[in-house]
Parts: sequence; C-alpha cells; structure tokens
Amino acid sequence: MRRVTLWTIGLGIAMTAIAAEPALAQPRQNAREGVQNEREIRADRAQLAGDMADVRWLERALARLDRAHAERRRRDEDRIRKEIRVFLRKETAEARRDLAQDKREVARSVQERESERREVVRDARELERERAEGGRGDVNDARRDLRRDVRDLRDDRRDLRDDVRDAGASKRRLERQKAILAELRRIQPDVRRRILPAMNRERALFDEFLRIAKEDARESGRELMEDRGERREDIRERLDDRRERREGR
Repeated sequence: MRRVTLWTIGLGIAMTAIAAEPALAQPRQNAREGVQNEREIRADRAQLAGDMADVRWLERALARLDRAHAERRRRDEDRIRKEIRVFLRKETAEARRDLAQDKREVARSVQERESERREVVRDARELERERAEGGRGDVNDARRDLRRDVRDLRDDRRDLRDDVRDAGASKRRLERQKAILAELRRIQPDVRRRILPAMNRERALFDEFLRIAKEDARESGRELMEDRGERREDIRERLDDRRERREGR
C-alpha cells in the first residue's frame, strides 16, 4: 500500500512538472530571443557603418578614375581600375555571406513563429478549461493571456515576412553583382586595348554596382530599424512574462 501511495504521489509530481513545462518554456524562449536581437542590433550597426564606408570608397575611386582618364594619365587610370575590380570582387563575396546570414534569420523567425503558435494553442485550451471549471476572474485572465499571445504571434508572422523579403532582396542584389563581374571579365581585353565602347560599358557597370551598394546600405539601415522594433516587442513580452509569474500563472 505504501509503495502504491508513493508511486501515485511521484506520478502526480511528474505530471505537474510536465504541465508546467510549456509555461516555463515560453519565458525562456522570449529571453533567448531578446539576447539574439541585441546581437543582431550590434551587427546591424556595424554592417550599416561598413556599407556606408564602402559606398564612400567607391564614389571616391570612381572620381579618381574619371580624373585620371580626363588628364590622360593612363598608368594611374589602369591602377585605379584594377583597385575597383578587386573591390567589387570583395563586395560580392561579402554579399554571399550576407545572404547566408539572411537565410539563417529566416530559419530563426520560423522557429519563433512556431513557438508562439504553440503558445496560442496552449492559451486557447487553458481558456476553454477555465470556462468549464474556473471562476470569472480566471476566465478573464486566460482570455487576456490569449489576446496577448495572439498579438505576439501576429508580430512574429510580420517579422518572418520581413526576413523573407530581406533574403529575397539580398539574393537579387547578389545575382546582379555576379552578373556585373562576369561581364567585366568578358570586356576586360577590349578595355585594355582602349576600345571606347568597352570602356564606356565598363564605366556604366561601375556605376550600376555603386547603385547596388547604396541600395545595400539603405537595406542595412532599414534592418536596423526593424531589429530595434523587435527589441521593443521582446521587452514587452518579457514584461508580460514577469507579470504572469507574479500572478502565479
């Protein structure tokens, strides 16, 4: 009899722990998201500063190229042209890494959305249980928790759409940068022979790459603003978690 009683008590404790696990998992998830978002904000700041520096470098290099060409300083012109080509290859390599990072952010946003979706399902079940068993106050609390998590789920879905859009834009920029490099390689023999149409085309491709670099910098600025918005959401969610713990939920 004693063994049965102890086993029953142990089973009850285990079941209580299992029931509490989803409630404890979400605050931990929210805390992890907050830490991750702070890292992303720091990375975005550095990325934006680097992108702006790259734009300024390319603008200055193209101005030096034009001056050397106008002044018929062919040796300087060839040297500057080579520096620009090296710079464009480096930028394209960085664009590949940026796209890989964007894809990782999409995967993380999918995880956050699914975690919040599970939380909404749990809240909906809790509300139904309180309606059947609890008092009016418990029902109101459960309804408030459900509304709050539905709002968070809506935010996570919006964040995922933003990340998917960012990854798509990064991919398009990278593909165009790769195409520019390929065309520059094709016309390089004619540029070396000073064939005017090839030189004009090279200059136009340099300008197009500069426009892409400026677009990339604007995108980095927008991502920084989005991550700051997500930080505000994370702070609100952690405040909600603390409020629930104070209420003993």
